[in-house]
Amino acid sequence: MLNGIKIAQENENRKIWRREWRYQKLGRENDFSIPFEYKTTVWPDIEMFDVEEKDFRFKTEGYEVCLVLDVGMNHAIYIRTLGISLIWDAFQNKLHLNDQETYLHHQNGVIQLKITRKGTECRVQGGERELNIYDSGQYDLNVQIDTKCGNAGAFESENNGMLVWMEVCGIHTADEYKEEIISEETRRELVCKDKLFFKNDHYSIYYNHLEDEMYGKPDAYVISPEHIISAQRVTEEFQWRHNPMGDMTRVLNRGSEWKRESSREEFRISTGIPAVDAAFQIAMDVLDKAKSPQYAFEGEQGMWSAGAFQGTGMGFGVWCRDTMQMLLRGIGFIDPKVTRRTVEYILKSGKDNAVDGLAAVVISVWEYYLVSHDRELLLKNADTIKAKIQQCEKVFNEEKGLVYAAFCSSNDAYEDTEAGGYALSTEIYFMYAFECAFNILKCLGEPAEHYKFLAAQMLKMIRNKYWNPTAGIFTSGPNGSMAFKDEVWETAGEEGAVWNIWGIASEEQKNLIMDNLEHKIITPYGIPLMPGHLEKTHLARSVWTVYTTGYAVAAAELGKEELLVTLIAQQIRNAVFNKTFYEVYNADDGRAWRWPAQTWNAIGYISLLLSGVFGLKKDIEGIWFEGFIPTVLSGIRIFNLRYVNMCLDVSSEGEGKIVKMTLNGVEVKKIFWNLQGHHKVKLICRKED
Repeated sequence: MLNGIKIAQENENRKIWRREWRYQKLGRENDFSIPFEYKTTVWPDIEMFDVEEKDFRFKTEGYEVCLVLDVGMNHAIYIRTLGISLIWDAFQNKLHLNDQETYLHHQNGVIQLKITRKGTECRVQGGERELNIYDSGQYDLNVQIDTKCGNAGAFESENNGMLVWMEVCGIHTADEYKEEIISEETRRELVCKDKLFFKNDHYSIYYNHLEDEMYGKPDAYVISPEHIISAQRVTEEFQWRHNPMGDMTRVLNRGSEWKRESSREEFRISTGIPAVDAAFQIAMDVLDKAKSPQYAFEGEQGMWSAGAFQGTGMGFGVWCRDTMQMLLRGIGFIDPKVTRRTVEYILKSGKDNAVDGLAAVVISVWEYYLVSHDRELLLKNADTIKAKIQQCEKVFNEEKGLVYAAFCSSNDAYEDTEAGGYALSTEIYFMYAFECAFNILKCLGEPAEHYKFLAAQMLKMIRNKYWNPTAGIFTSGPNGSMAFKDEVWETAGEEGAVWNIWGIASEEQKNLIMDNLEHKIITPYGIPLMPGHLEKTHLARSVWTVYTTGYAVAAAELGKEELLVTLIAQQIRNAVFNKTFYEVYNADDGRAWRWPAQTWNAIGYISLLLSGVFGLKKDIEGIWFEGFIPTVLSGIRIFNLRYVNMCLDVSSEGEGKIVKMTLNGVEVKKIFWNLQGHHKVKLICRKED
């Protein structure tokens, strides 16, 4: 890596946005405007364009300019930016700033510089020593690079230098917020009365404020669950990164203040702990955007979009895989009407980007039916549903008892070659798709036993071929694959194995898997998708928080209270600091990046409470709760849980495993689906000795 580019990676926490230029030939005079605007073009692209400084809405407290220049045959380079003038002398290899100078040696004709402006101070790095000046702090927002060719007569040549790379970033410079955003008195009041919810070596979550080693100052403050003060923590990009992965990081909630107006009639989970409840409100804000027409494609209004993507006018659209994951994690209990429209839509359309797309549609239909008993949807779309089921069967390999799956469910970019063509997570989803097919066809009065047999056959093969007793995990590929030999963990697949809704792992196996998770896999910031991969991308060695639910359910089931709270706290950190749920978090430092307002990550957080803490379960007859209430969350409640034609308020008493459930004061084992109206559920909890 060029030193100049390496320098640009330092102090990432201060950068609010970046724009870059690459490989531009230099004439005698070259002017680059810093102020810009952007617009959406054709999905998935946006376009940047220059604007006048008076129209620049991304002005910041400071700026940083990083340059990599091929000086060519020029004997002098003049750089004017951020209120200073620099001269680089090629003969002397010296950089001059007013009366200061330092050696700046070229490397094969290339020089690198970093110029940072913070108020009245301007610093220049790249030479043997740092140059800095203090002035009035008045400057224009542009970069002027002029060249002077050599004086060797016949060898003079214009346009022989090149701007190899230049990055300009807007930066924030203050360690605390301005008084008009949050006063010092308010900050002190919040901190003085604060109680600790969670703490590790890298961050602390208090009831009303959060501190973080990586994000640094200023801290995040929770005024109320609907009102958060947190500086922008990611660096916004408006240009695609130069890699094959389709990477860009966008920001929706610019600025430091976030607010949401909640409704008493909407679904709500409340703990009485502002930071925990704020993360829930942020998740609901993401769901608001996911169904908003502002982010919807034409023809997809009133459905669950996968995310806000590039912002208003260019959301992600409706995706088959994402819809399935949302339903598995409980979105059907939150807004049944939006869920119905989405499920019906993916039967005929929707983005099908993943190898489990066929399975996703079938699973979505059944998962929706379990929370709605909407027989009309099944009857209306019976032919389409049956066609999808038949398509699933076509990829089934009778000889192996599995489906061909070169990609794991979470990876739609490149093949998981170590899995040998039979990736665990995808096998699990197809297994469940055949189980769903059996149930759907049974409801329709159609022959169904064949699909029950296929599901049972796949379950047997997964249990027998993927369990590696030496590693104590289900490996990402079956016995005979490189994954089995190398004991490869793949998070989406392992989640499916421990999640009790599919009955794959025995209790002994779950304990071994969860011990591996705690001692070998999980980082302070989450569970990396493919931790064994050497490459570092948005898929490998990164955290997609949606694939946490099954582990939270297993932690609750096994009474692993500390782990359950840790999984919840990791996502509180992510949500409150960033005021949204990003798609990707680095496993090593917890930095958020890529796309904001990711719907499945938002419902993923809610599911940690709904499926993990409360242990909400469902079958064709009804729903029940068999979770574990941690001590720090005692008194947690649910309001307006929508199930078929009823609405439930759920309270808890005590802590530990849920041992008793009452409905309107009467003890019950299950709440049957045909109940109507608004009802009170109470859960009695007790810790085992």
